[in-house]
Amino acid sequence: MTISLSEAKDRLSQLVKETAETTEPFMISVHGRKEVVVISMEEYAGLMETIEILRDQKLVGKIQAGLQEAKKGQLVDFDSIKQDV
Repeated sequence: MTISLSEAKDRLSQLVKETAETTEPFMISVHGRKEVVVISMEEYAGLMETIEILRDQKLVGKIQAGLQEAKKGQLVDFDSIKQDV
């Protein structure tokens, strides 16, 4: 949803509540141009976690290797993992 800055000012409390409850972002436009996105704290935390993971090249490599193993059918079932712990 995109709304104008003036509408956002008029409805800010309602928009904050809706965004927090639904996690649906909304954009604010200024002079017809989309300038800002408002997202819930839950969505923000998820984005920050994703960015943190993507910055860790070793972890990204392990994820990619795991995906390749899964494509080849090299899977381990959960009960086997539990026994090792």
